Amino acid sequence: MYLLDSSAWLAHLFGEPGVEHVNLLFDDPYAEISISVLSLPEVYARLRSLGKQEQWRTIWETYSILFTRVISTSEAAAHRAIVLRAASQERLPTIDGLIAATAIVHELTLVHRDPHLAAIPAQLMKQIQLPDK
Repeated sequence: MYLLDSSAWLAHLFGEPGVEHVNLLFDDPYAEISISVLSLPEVYARLRSLGKQEQWRTIWETYSILFTRVISTSEAAAHRAIVLRAASQERLPTIDGLIAATAIVHELTLVHRDPHLAAIPAQLMKQIQLPDK
């Protein structure tokens, strides 16, 4: 039902704006919350930039229980990411495009707080943009 983008996962992890919305998803017993495999190195990179990379194992063990699936990227997602990039009015970073495309291919709603993902036309992707303030 939902695919958390790295930005939504990080908002939850660090108690940043949008955490309440992610909490509601985690609290819903009927919600299936997945992540892209590409979010793992992105979250680790944020931890490393903060000098907290030693916390990765504990964080992963905690969150892996909450996620329904970790979804790998695919050729179908890569082709869909190209369509998204072509349709977007803003620059769409490759990893974010692949994560968004993964949500589309698996018919999931993308949960994020990235303005460049919000710029993807609504008819191409179901999404929930979390507040960033």
